Formats: sequence, structure tokens, C-alpha cells
Amino acid sequence: MMTSKRAMEIMDRVRARLLVLVLVGASLASTVQGCGAENSLVDGACAAGYAACDGMCADLAADRDHCGACATRCAPGIACVGSVCGGDPRDRLDGSSREGGDGAVDGAPGDGSPDGQPGDGSDACPPPPYVTAAACGACGIVCVAPNSACLVDAMGKPGCGPPCVAPLQECGGKCIDLTNDPRNCGACGKFCPSNICASSMCQGATPGDVVVIGHDYQDAVGGSSQARVLTNAVFIPTSNPLRILSYEQFASAAVVANVKSLIQSAAGGRMLKITVATTAAALASATLAQTYDVVLVHDQQGTAPAALTAIGATWAADLTAFSKAGGVVVALDGASGQGGMPALLTSAQLLDLAGHESIPAGSLVGIVAPADRIATLVVSPYGTFDRSVTFQSNEGNGGNVVYVAEHIVDGLPADPVVVHKVVP
Repeated sequence: MMTSKRAMEIMDRVRARLLVLVLVGASLASTVQGCGAENSLVDGACAAGYAACDGMCADLAADRDHCGACATRCAPGIACVGSVCGGDPRDRLDGSSREGGDGAVDGAPGDGSPDGQPGDGSDACPPPPYVTAAACGACGIVCVAPNSACLVDAMGKPGCGPPCVAPLQECGGKCIDLTNDPRNCGACGKFCPSNICASSMCQGATPGDVVVIGHDYQDAVGGSSQARVLTNAVFIPTSNPLRILSYEQFASAAVVANVKSLIQSAAGGRMLKITVATTAAALASATLAQTYDVVLVHDQQGTAPAALTAIGATWAADLTAFSKAGGVVVALDGASGQGGMPALLTSAQLLDLAGHESIPAGSLVGIVAPADRIATLVVSPYGTFDRSVTFQSNEGNGGNVVYVAEHIVDGLPADPVVVHKVVP
């Protein structure tokens, strides 16, 4: 007769073997499930009918996030049927013909399904065919700029592409000829004051401007008078977007960053397109007026006057042509660095200067030409931030040269701090 202890040992062994069988069965079940729709993995690869998308196996025929191709997502509420968002309007989802019944595709656009479901009139896409910018080729494929139009090719296949045929370009949703449109002359938003545009250039009485400002802008704050003379100068052109070429090769990164911040804060909803120039060659171009509205020359404090003299000479002809075509040149000169800006401005023929002198922070500057556009809404007098200068100019105040603001010494205006030169 078997002892109770021996019987217990046998029962424990039986239980252990049963547990092993249960675990093996669960493992097999898990492996079978791994080949199902959730993962569709067979020996580490996607099973037939599935594609690897974002590290997972997707059924391109029915996956709303990968409909027909990886990352082709259907709009909310739209099913992926037969690899097409919204499905084929000729077939029902159950495979039967649309003929008979209510004539609608179950769960598809136009089936009269409840609110928030496809077909209730609030669908993200209209019924096929998908030939609109909101649904181009399939529901959920949206055309965006620069390929913002849904175009149908010779084979009848829709696809996103540019909305305008050269030489026309899209401006504000319209196809515009930039060669002769005075509101979009050479570029979208480039307005000609003369209302005459020919060969992509504004014609007629379109004088340009050179504004030279003796302020360093590292410490200037928005809304200050010192900031306002800068932004008044930059926003002389009325173009929108405003295209600015910013020459920063030897400038202080901190000062440049604050200048851009001040300009952006005063944009008032206008779009700014700022192109950074880190080489002098960018300003030695005969096509500046076709590409930019403003050339902004920061204080090039990081190099010697002799080097800046040579650079300015390479700019002279092209900056003159730019300003004569209506362009605006804004040049900044502070008291930091090696003091070569007067040499640069003179050799570039922007303003003939004998030199500059630094003035202490808090020095008074008075507006002496309140009717000039650079003086608009500038409080007078105003105190300077650190590192400002006065100019010793060889071009006197009068005619097309206007001393807008001058240093106040013993209560009287002295040398200019802000000079506005009109280039006819």
C-alpha cells in the first residue's frame, strides 16, 4: 500500500506536468495570435498582405493611418476600404453592388449615417471622385503650398501640383504675372508706389532711401524712441511680405538678435522674410531690387576699418542701383568694436563721413526734422542707451539729406545721430 507521503509526491509531479502543458498551449496560442491582424508577423517579417509601417505591420487595404501606402492617413471619420480612403463608390463595404437598397455605401460618404459619421453631411471629404485640393486622389490627401492645387494628369490620375502655369505665380490664391503687376512686382506683395511695373521692376517716381543710425541696439527695448527710429526706417517700404537682407558677417550676434526682435515686435501683422548674409558678396549683386525691399547693414564691429573700406567699394554700384530702384538701405553704427562703419559707409557711397564720436549712455538726442518719416511718433528729446555715436558728415543738412536727430549739447542741437538720405 502506497504511503500518503509517496502519494503526495506523485500528485505534485502530475501537477507540474499539467502546468507545463498549459504554458506550452498558451505559448502556441500567442504565436498564432502574433500572425493575426494585430501584428501579422511571420518569422520576424510582415505576412503577405501587410507592409512594415512605422515599425509595425499594417494592412494597407484597411488601415486608416496607412491607407494604400505607409503614412497615407484618412481624414477623421473616413474608413480605408480597398486601399482607398472612403472606398470605391461603386461597391458596398460588404462586397455587394450599390444597386438596390438605399443605393448608398454603408459607412461611406453620402449614406445618411448618424451625426459624426461619414455621410451625415459633416464629412471631412466630399464623395468621390477626389479631385479637389481638400481631397486629391483619395479622401484625406490635402494639397498644400507650393503644390496647393489638385491637378489631373493625361492618364486621368489626380495629384497635387503648383496651381499656376509659368510665367504666372500664385499670390494670395490668384495666378499673377509678376512682370507687370504693380501690386506684385517681381515678387508677391511688392507694391510699386508709381503703380507701374515693367519687367518685374517698379517704374516711375520711386525714390529710394538710405538711413544711417548712430545707435547700438544691444540694450534697446521695444517702444523706446531709439527703437522707433530703427523700425520707422525698416518699414518705409509698404510691401507685404517685407523682404529684408540682413548683413551680419562681422556683427555682434547679441545685437543682431535684439535688432530682429525689435523689428518683429513692430511688424503689426506684416510678414517678414529675413535673409541672412554672412559674406559681403551677397550685397554685391545687380538683382538686389528684384529680391529685397530692405538691405539692413548691422554694425560690423568685428573687423578693421581697412577691411570694411574694401568691402564697401564692392557694394557701391549695386547699392546705388538698389536704392535708385526704390530700395531702402538701413545702416547701424554703434561705439563698439574697431569703429570701421564710417569707412564702410563712405566707400559704399551711402553717406560721406569724416568719422564718428561716441556719446555716453543717457545723452539727450532731439528730433530736428519732425516732418521726416523716420521721426514719426518719436518722443523728443530722448535719452540714448549705451554705445551711441554722433556723425561728422561731409554731406550737409539740406536737399536730399536730412539730419533727423541730433545730439543735444548745452541745450542746443549739435552733430547728427540719425541721417535720412533720399536717393532720387
